[in-house]
Amino acid sequence: MPFTVLPAEDADMHRIFEVASSAFLRNEPFWDASYPEHWTPKGRKIGGDRFLAYKQADPLTNYFKAVDSETGSIAGFAKWNVYRNRYADRQIAKGDYWPSEEEKQYAQHLIDEFNKDRTAHVEAAKGNVVNLDILAIDPAFQRRGVGHKLLEWGLEKSDELDFEAIVESSVFGKGLYEKNGFVFQKQVELPLPPHWEDRSKSAYAWLIRPRKSARHATTNGSTNGHSYEGNGSI
Repeated sequence: MPFTVLPAEDADMHRIFEVASSAFLRNEPFWDASYPEHWTPKGRKIGGDRFLAYKQADPLTNYFKAVDSETGSIAGFAKWNVYRNRYADRQIAKGDYWPSEEEKQYAQHLIDEFNKDRTAHVEAAKGNVVNLDILAIDPAFQRRGVGHKLLEWGLEKSDELDFEAIVESSVFGKGLYEKNGFVFQKQVELPLPPHWEDRSKSAYAWLIRPRKSARHATTNGSTNGHSYEGNGSI
């Protein structure tokens, strides 16, 4: 079954959120906290509205959809951020989407912890890096090569700019990225303060794809002082 990758349009954003919700189900506490009740029709409507607002407001963001060429269905999507001489802004949990102020504060805590490696890396790269913010595939289309297709644009862009590419992957999804040149650095479990320590733990795999010039230097026997070997965990 062939798939075509195209820039996502505003009209696609509710379907794109539905894909993300279906892919993550209830397996990612970070996602559940960020998008309350995303598994319900109401939650998906709100999530789609939020995705549309992000797309329209953020100049760093590039959404792509993988379309089943036979049916026209959106099978998956990727959201790429291209930082060029710009640093990562703090993401704020805005709006009245949460059932209580405590749940909103909990979401903000996870957002801040989740973004720590990304923020630090963008700063270390002096504001020049390509970031895969999210990639999700509808379960009905998984294991058909859709993920590889959705990586192509961002990897080509990072090579064109000679930037590193970074991603916070799900722990079980990191194999896709390793097959496409990313190097696993560590597994990160988001810390929780004592008053939330009984909640489900969130974790991600932190991976970096070296710059094109660094990969070529390594192939030629020189690392120029850079090492991308991970330590396995924190």
